[in-house]
Amino acid sequence: MSRQPRNRSAAAAGTAPRKLKDARITREAFPDVRLRALALGDLPQIARWLAQPHVAARWDPPHVALPAIVQDIDSPDTSPFVIIAHGRPVGYLQIYAATGTAFWAGHDLPRETFGLDLFIGDPAALGRGHGSACLSLAASHLLGLPGVARVQGDPAPDNKASLRAFEKAGFERRGEITTPDGPAIYMAIDRR
Repeated sequence: MSRQPRNRSAAAAGTAPRKLKDARITREAFPDVRLRALALGDLPQIARWLAQPHVAARWDPPHVALPAIVQDIDSPDTSPFVIIAHGRPVGYLQIYAATGTAFWAGHDLPRETFGLDLFIGDPAALGRGHGSACLSLAASHLLGLPGVARVQGDPAPDNKASLRAFEKAGFERRGEITTPDGPAIYMAIDRR
C-alpha cells in the first residue's frame, strides 16, 4: 500500500512491459469480490476515497495521486482496477510489472514479477476481508499467466491491516526494505 502511485514507466532495456488486457478479474473462490478495469468515469469516486482519512494517511492527496492514476490507465506496465465487493465499488488496486522498473531494478527479482498496491476506500467496507480477497484474487490470476514467477507487495511496517491482508492472501514476509515511500515489509508469493 504505497503512499502514492509509483512511476513505473522506466522499463529496463530488453524487458517488454506487461499490461493486463483483462477488463475484469473474477474467481469462483471469491464470488462476492471482483476487479474491474478502472475507467475515467471512476475518478470522482477515487478522489473521494483518497480524501478519506484512513486512505489519506497512506496515499498522496487527490490533486497529486489522480494525475498519476490517469497516466496508469494508458501505461504499458500498470493496470489500475476498481475493487468491487457485493456488486459495489469499495476500493482501488493497481497491478504493475515490477521487473525492470527503476526502483526494483536494484533488487534480485525473478523475471516477470508483478507488484500490487491497494486501498479499501469505502469506510463501511473496512475490516470485512475485501483487501485479502482482492489480493488473493489478483495473485492467483497473475500466477496463472505464463511466465509470471512472483507477485509482491510492500506495505508499511505500521500498516497492520495491510500486513494482515497480505498474509491472509498467502503472501510471505521476506524482510524489511526501504522504498521511495519509506520503510516497508517486502511480501511475496511465488509460483509453485
